[in-house]
Amino acid sequence: MRTRKQLAPLGAVGAGLAAGVIGTVCMDTVRFLRQRRVGGERNALHWEFVPVRTWREAPDPGQVGKRLAEAFTLSELPDSAAFPVSTFMHLSRVSVFSRQL
Repeated sequence: MRTRKQLAPLGAVGAGLAAGVIGTVCMDTVRFLRQRRVGGERNALHWEFVPVRTWREAPDPGQVGKRLAEAFTLSELPDSAAFPVSTFMHLSRVSVFSRQL
């Protein structure tokens, strides 16, 4: 009977982070190519980090981050936090993928 070798905790974290980065890059590449196919003209860097000025413009992950932050702090986040929170939530998909290992 073959047994599965256990990863050390640090190795598991590293493998999870690597899987998350690879998954995020693949998903973002597909989404970027789709927007280019339908006529989008933004370069990859501008497309990836579109400035978000208000919470109305924030994408769904940013909205979730806003709700979580407001639930913990019991105060409303200003519009100036829309871009950093949205970017953090977008890039935090790495941690979601690491749980799937």
